[in-house]
Order: sequence, then structure tokens, then C-alpha cells
Amino acid sequence: MRMSAQVSDVLIIGGGILGLSCAWSIASSAPKGCRITLLEANTLSSGTTSQAAALLTRARPSHEMARLVATTFDAIDRLETELNESLPLRKVGSLHISTSDLSNDYLTSTESAARSFDLRYQWLNPNQVQPLSPWLKTQKIKSALLVEDDGYMDPVQLSQAYASAARKKGVQIIQGVSIKDLLVSSQGIQGVLTNQGVFEAPQVVCCAGPWSIKLLHDYDVRLGMAAVRSHYWITEVNHALFPSHAPMVIMPDINAYARPEVGGLLFGLRDQQAVYAFPDQIPASVHGFEFDQDPTGLECLEQQWQGLSDLFPALNDIGLAHYISGISSYTPDGKPIIDETSISGLYVATGCSGGGIAISGGVGEAIANLVLNKTTIGSLETFSINRFGAINPLDQAFMVTCALARSQKKSG
Repeated sequence: MRMSAQVSDVLIIGGGILGLSCAWSIASSAPKGCRITLLEANTLSSGTTSQAAALLTRARPSHEMARLVATTFDAIDRLETELNESLPLRKVGSLHISTSDLSNDYLTSTESAARSFDLRYQWLNPNQVQPLSPWLKTQKIKSALLVEDDGYMDPVQLSQAYASAARKKGVQIIQGVSIKDLLVSSQGIQGVLTNQGVFEAPQVVCCAGPWSIKLLHDYDVRLGMAAVRSHYWITEVNHALFPSHAPMVIMPDINAYARPEVGGLLFGLRDQQAVYAFPDQIPASVHGFEFDQDPTGLECLEQQWQGLSDLFPALNDIGLAHYISGISSYTPDGKPIIDETSISGLYVATGCSGGGIAISGGVGEAIANLVLNKTTIGSLETFSINRFGAINPLDQAFMVTCALARSQKKSG
């Protein structure tokens, strides 16, 4: 006997931070009675969201990207009001440091972006840097820019806030539901077939991160992104070196970043080689997954040890307590994909390029405007699904291009 289908007006695939933000944003603007359902294959935020370093940096050269991040800060304020609770956003600021003339342009463009968005910032000399980040060897610093309005937040806690607020607005969230097929007709999307039966909806938003590549490829929707490694280390606890009020530190000369993490220091390095995974290699659970190349990150750490230890000399003595290897969905230009696909009613919100936590609020608002046919603030052309032309996301050369986009990333 065939089970009857569950019917919604809007269906969201993926219970990571982007899916949850989209659910909350759509529910916030949808007409009364709109039925919204979110399906998650495992548990909420258990995938790539849980592996994020979650740097919320607002001063970005791209105004479109900066607008997405600014919307996330606004979303956090709204969530606190709706949930009547304080969220643990650590507004410690971001410290951008230059150790060579090569990074001068990066710092000046960051200053320009901060000014254009009316963010508080100040230039610091090495003596002013020392008390803020005692672990830094300030003799190496040529210039330093502190953007005071930036911060970081535990990604799972922010995700759960989106989820709680979405539920309060009537969103149905179902976990343990894996997608087997999309249901598509000549009129467009009709819903999805899952391990728990059919879920019908005339509008579907795919927020399935790296799993989206293969899922949509089977329906001739080519997502211009690849599953790329994003990894970081956490040191042993040392409260004197890593005070909790210390700012995030962006080090463009060595393609690295750092922030406090429960008494230790979390620092991330960008691979100078292309480290990526084929879409069919990505397991249902990413925890414990290792990339084929440099699986433990030791090669990357050794290659960049000298540059990092020149700025962080205590690295030679302090222990490393944790190594987190995660998966980011990187596009060639490092910007997300937020668009309707060639299948009518099917939308995508993916390609976070290592910044999904920071842009989550903006992505949710943009998708809500698309789904509900509302006016979008600013242009979404920058995030078009077709901006890379005719591509094949399963082509190895294209995956390398996406991985190199991470290698060349300078910002947080």
C-alpha cells in the first residue's frame, strides 16, 4: 500500500546553518498559513556546519558579500529578540596584520570597506598590538588594522537559534530523512522522494552543501563548486597567551587566521596545494572523513610552519590539542550560489566557500525574497548559478580550480 505524501508549500533540503537560516527567513516573510518543511538527513548542524571556524568578518572588498554578513549581524539581533535570550556572539574585533609590502593593498582595501559600511576601525602600531594578542611576535608586524565590530560565534549555537526561531514560526523540521530522488515534471519541481516517503512541494530550496553537487547533477543542474578541504588546529590551553577577549587575527601574508578557543588558540592554514574530494566520495557523515591527499594535514602544517612560527614563536613549545579537517563547498570566485535553477521552483543556497556562518543571515534573506517573489536589497547577479558558464563540477580540472580559490583566500 502506497503511503500518502506529505505536502508543503516550501520544502528545504539540508539542516545546516544555511538551510535553517532559509527556513527562518522564509517563515518570517511568508503569508499566514504557508507550510514550510525542512528535511535533514542526520541531525541538525551535524555536517559541515559543525566543523566551521565561524569568523564573522564584515569589512570585505565585495560589497555584495559584506551586505550578506551585515544581514547576519542583524539576524542575530532579531533572533535574540524573538527567542528572548542572549546569543554568544564574541564581538572581539578582527586584527588584520601585514608583515610585508605584499599585503598593503589587502589592508587598505579592508579599511576602505570598513569605512564604506560605517564600521569602527583603527590603525595600530606594534606596541598596541602586543596586549591584544600576546602570542604575536610584534617585531614582524609592519602595519595592523583593527576592525572593532567583527566577531565570532559557535556555529552550532547560531544554527540552533535559527532552528528554534523557525519552529516558533511554524516550520516543521524533520531529521533522519535522506533524499533519494527529486520529483520533477515538465512544470518544474514537484517534491522529493526520501527514505520516509514522498514530500511534495511546488518550491524546493536545496541547501545540502557538498552533497548538492551530485544530487543536482543527476538532473542537469551544474553547480560551479567543489568539495574542498578547510582545516584548522587548536592549541593547548594557555590563558596568558590566549586571553578570551583577544581579537581574531587575519594574516594575509601567510594565508592564515586565528582566534581564541576556550583558553587555546584556533588557527587555520590554507592549503597551498589543491585538496578536494570527488562528490561521490563524500559520506553521509563527514566526521572522520579524510581527503586522499595529505589526510592528516601534517604536510600543510610542515610547509607553513616557518611562516606561522615566525609570527607565533610559542608554537614551537606549546602543544596542539586538536586537528579539525572539514569540507567547504568552494566556488572559483569564493562567493556563494544563491539562485533559482533551470528547474522551475528549485532554488539553491550553497557554495559557502568557507564563510557560511558569516553569510548565513544574508543568504536566508536572499532566498526568502526569491521564493516569495519579494524585492531583493542589492543585486544577486554576483551569486548567479550561471556565472561560470558551461562547467562540469565532476571534472577534475574544475575541482582543482575551486580548491585553488581557497589557497588564494586572504580574508577571514
